[in-house]
Amino acid sequence: MGLLTVGEIAEMMGGTVIDGDPCITISDYSYKSNEGDAQTLFLPIVGKKVDAHDYIADAAAHGMIATTTERNRVEENTAGMTYIAVESTREAVQQLGRRYRSCFDVPCIGISGSVGKTSTKEMIYSAVAGSLNTVKTEGNRNGQLGVPLMCLRLDEDVECLVLEMGVSEKGEMERLASIAKPTAAVLTNIGMSHIGNFGAIENTRREKLAIINEMDENGVLLLNGEDELLAELAPGSPCQKDLNEVLMYEKTQEAMGRIKRYSYGLSKWCDFRAENVCRNEEETEFEWVYKEQRKRVVIYAPGRHNVLNAVAAMSLAYLSGADIDKAVKGLAEYEPPAMRGNREILKNGVYLIDDSYNASPDSMKSGIEILDGLENKGRKIAVLADMLELGDYSEYCHRLVGKYVAASKTDILCTVGKEARYIAEEAESAGQKEVYVYDDKSSALDFILGAVREGDAVLCKGSRGMELDSIADALRENAKAEEEIAAAKN
Repeated sequence: MGLLTVGEIAEMMGGTVIDGDPCITISDYSYKSNEGDAQTLFLPIVGKKVDAHDYIADAAAHGMIATTTERNRVEENTAGMTYIAVESTREAVQQLGRRYRSCFDVPCIGISGSVGKTSTKEMIYSAVAGSLNTVKTEGNRNGQLGVPLMCLRLDEDVECLVLEMGVSEKGEMERLASIAKPTAAVLTNIGMSHIGNFGAIENTRREKLAIINEMDENGVLLLNGEDELLAELAPGSPCQKDLNEVLMYEKTQEAMGRIKRYSYGLSKWCDFRAENVCRNEEETEFEWVYKEQRKRVVIYAPGRHNVLNAVAAMSLAYLSGADIDKAVKGLAEYEPPAMRGNREILKNGVYLIDDSYNASPDSMKSGIEILDGLENKGRKIAVLADMLELGDYSEYCHRLVGKYVAASKTDILCTVGKEARYIAEEAESAGQKEVYVYDDKSSALDFILGAVREGDAVLCKGSRGMELDSIADALRENAKAEEEIAAAKN
């Protein structure tokens, strides 16, 4: 991360140092009052429920040396802290990230889509980091507060920036694009995530497409050719539409006319594609193909969606000038992020798929497909919780998942939450035999711990707010306890 003085930060933010030393150096930034040190600038955000200005003293107690403030005053018990007065910390951070990013002529790969952003980001990083000194999005820093902080990770040694860019409301992507200024971007798909905020899936596409707004004629957009709404924009697609027929912002329409568009997928017409795909429980192999080039790729991640993610990663590595053989090697070392389809065989012989970080109809289907593909000797158990932020489409989306389940090899369906009841209802009406419905995860956990046995495979999938990772953790602890009991008997 680049080092800036408080005075430099204030100037970039459009703020004013009202107390303390403007010459002190900042090397990190934090929105949390308990996460920082003597070189950290605290960034108190005014939220719907909490005003973090009330925790400036706590930030000082944890050693932070400086803070922004919208109150234009020094708080009690913060002696020695330097203050930057701003009108809005949120907007000031975005302006700081924007100004700082403009100081570096560094390629930036932006990743967006309704699902698959994080996995694709990690694969792209795996593919390019062997050739280029690369900074990638950390944790969940993919939004209005996170992207500016990731831009602040740039320094003179960084050769590539890989940024996940997530949006849930109208106008967010335009702001993110103005900060990050991607030179290349990939859209993984257009699905129902956050449709309660966007109102229609075509509006979702319009928001995601704004990722190209700041690109010049050298810009690149990589489109998933297996997604119908994205294939409509891909040259050579069987369903390609005239750009004038596609809902876009005016600035996006202008950018679309000057950038280069490529497609990726499994279909023969795609520019970059996967051929000769072979899968088993441990690994997936395929040939990455572009024109006359072919490279054999191995990833240790299951599912058709991960093949597509890996094709995107290989393709962006190629387009970014990375060594393609190093990209192959990097993908072979890829590991899924926590709670995003992680697979493990527990001590008691239960096969666990922890995909509890988030959920949408598309990612639910992918999770069920992974469960289907397992060759375990026991039963396949799907523990599915509410998908949030779907608004008026919620019942429709949950019932769609119910149809996926009924058409799959799932032996036992356990739903958690009020909205997930629609999954259960639809699955039962479509012929699913064993279905169990619970309002909360505590009740569901009692059932699952009592029902699961050696050889079973369990998928845990739901929106983050449903906290199904607690069920996955309980299954791990239960397996550990069973092992200890067995050891004690012996």
